[in-house]
Amino acid sequence: MDRHKKKLLRRLYVLTGGGLVCGLIVAANLFSLQIIHGDEYADDANQLYTYTSTTAASRGDILDRNGETLVTNTTVYKLQITYAFWEKDGQNARILDLVNMIDQDESAQVNDTLPISSGIYGSFSYTKDEDSYDFTSLQKFCENQEWGTDLSAEEVMENLCANYEVDSSLSAADTRKIVGIRYQMEQEQFSMYNAFDLATDISMDLVAKISEQHESYAGVEVETSAEREIETEYAANILGYIGPIFAEDWDEYKQEGYSMNAQVGKTGAEQAFEEYLRGTDGKRSIQTDYRGNVVSEQETEEAQSGNNVVLTLDINLQKVAEESLASRCQSIQGAGGGAAVVVDVKNGEILALANYPTYNLATFNQDYEELASNELSPLLNRSIAGIYAPGSTFKVCTAVAGLESGVIDADTRIYDEGIYTYYSDYHPRCWIYSSTGSGHGWEDVTGALEDSCNYFFYETGRLLGGDKLEKYAKQFGLGEYTGLELSGEKKGRVAGPTERAAAQKNDASLRDWSGGDTLQAAIGQGDNAYTPLQLANYCAAIATRGTQYEAHLLRSVKAYDYSETVYTKEAAVLNKIDAASSTWDLVQEGMAKVTGEDGTAASVFQNYSIKVAGKSGTAQVTGTEQDNGVFISYAPYDDPQIAVCVVIEGGDSGNNVAPVVRDIYDAYFYSSNGSDDATGDTGNYDVIA
Repeated sequence: MDRHKKKLLRRLYVLTGGGLVCGLIVAANLFSLQIIHGDEYADDANQLYTYTSTTAASRGDILDRNGETLVTNTTVYKLQITYAFWEKDGQNARILDLVNMIDQDESAQVNDTLPISSGIYGSFSYTKDEDSYDFTSLQKFCENQEWGTDLSAEEVMENLCANYEVDSSLSAADTRKIVGIRYQMEQEQFSMYNAFDLATDISMDLVAKISEQHESYAGVEVETSAEREIETEYAANILGYIGPIFAEDWDEYKQEGYSMNAQVGKTGAEQAFEEYLRGTDGKRSIQTDYRGNVVSEQETEEAQSGNNVVLTLDINLQKVAEESLASRCQSIQGAGGGAAVVVDVKNGEILALANYPTYNLATFNQDYEELASNELSPLLNRSIAGIYAPGSTFKVCTAVAGLESGVIDADTRIYDEGIYTYYSDYHPRCWIYSSTGSGHGWEDVTGALEDSCNYFFYETGRLLGGDKLEKYAKQFGLGEYTGLELSGEKKGRVAGPTERAAAQKNDASLRDWSGGDTLQAAIGQGDNAYTPLQLANYCAAIATRGTQYEAHLLRSVKAYDYSETVYTKEAAVLNKIDAASSTWDLVQEGMAKVTGEDGTAASVFQNYSIKVAGKSGTAQVTGTEQDNGVFISYAPYDDPQIAVCVVIEGGDSGNNVAPVVRDIYDAYFYSSNGSDDATGDTGNYDVIA
């Protein structure tokens, strides 16, 4: 046999032997699979795995005092990722594909709260201020990661990219999309027991796209959910918004029975009344086979909707207040933002909390960056967090303090010379001196309130001393919290020697209290700084002759089906200012004169059909060209029902902002449906300091 044939035979033997070996291996595996482990694998194939998922309960409605729905729910489609079926390998690429698809859907909202944006040149910057919930959550996250809390947006993104293994060749925009979702997943503790909502309010077109490409996105499912629907364009700062529970807050919410993927109130009434609005989640049992295919689903516990919250707010009055305030701010050259507050003097119920500028809560997410960059700060709730010197509106407090302390009485007459010369080194002037070169002449307390005479109150303040002025200001609730349920209320600051001494402990540059400080405090300047809500509550206490109620927004709570009232808020007295009846007679008479024939607000209220009590204020602000305008008022004079405070930054005088007060009275007293009969008159009035 030649060499060639022998070589062929060897190859044939090798191939035959190899085939026999492979056959034996296959046979052995089949034997093991079918004979040895057959029963075991059969059991696995028939094994069902059970998971329990949460069925989110819808939140209760929010209504105004007249039953008008302000916030409710609407059923929308959402994209949800289930942890068990979500492939972790290559997830960044799939996330980018999904977000790009979602971005093409006009209605869809991506679940991404990372407060960082990518610039056109590839840089990163923060999009929210340091006081925002999203920013503080990011800081806590960075702290937990031991990255530090004083990082730039660029440094945070660098750490996040490393953490999530993001491809460095991607553009800044694509990087931001991936990191935003991965960060959100971590914040919401995406896990076997907690699905992740990737996007809400998706369109049917996107539903169809996801369904068509279902095999490419294992674990991504289309679900329905109840989302908040805003049914008013007003009261944005009051109503607030909801959002997911973040990791750093989970322990607290867990103790209260929340599921990890719950939506909770973050600001406004949504946050303040969370305990009533939240529902009770249901549970759903899901069975899958060993391949992960769903075999059956069963609802084991039915979800229970939350209760419905009725606010004290009158949305029609709120509408008038917002629109009139905006119109007036825009008509005064050099004016900035402003606020208007309306309270019921008999129980402390808040009827309106208006701000200018403001925003539409329904488009808040889309508009956020523009709102955050607006120099007039539309996100600031000026009505409860704006701090302003009260100006001459404080003179009513000085008058009460002077009368009750006995340094003045009904017969006291002080001659206004124009320039106050008691102190050798400090000579403040009455406001009228600048235009006339002289003072008001002889003034008693009611006339001094009518004319807003600085000189009279300089002398009254000096006789009182700073400590007594401070004492009475605090009795009126100034510089103190009002009891409001909303978060973000500022406390303000009372002018006085005790408060100054306390402030010096934190600021050694502050000088000791002096006689000149007392003079300025007596006319509402100096250290005095209060919120519009505090000033409205102060005015309400004057109207009730000393009874000041806790300010509140909650009126009642209705059962989820409106079948019963489960809670009613009772009025609570916050302060009681004990003063003689004669004291209240005098200060109320003085406030009535302000709006009367010769008062500082005569051009606005002289011919008004309702008798109104008021006090104008022109508050000087260091570093600004125009003074702030402040006006407090209550009506009707003979039977007070509501108190109003309006502040306009750069309003120039209290009388200049009084037309907003009149519009509010028109809406409250004359309009059966809020604003149809209101005059809306914010025309030009003669300005008197």
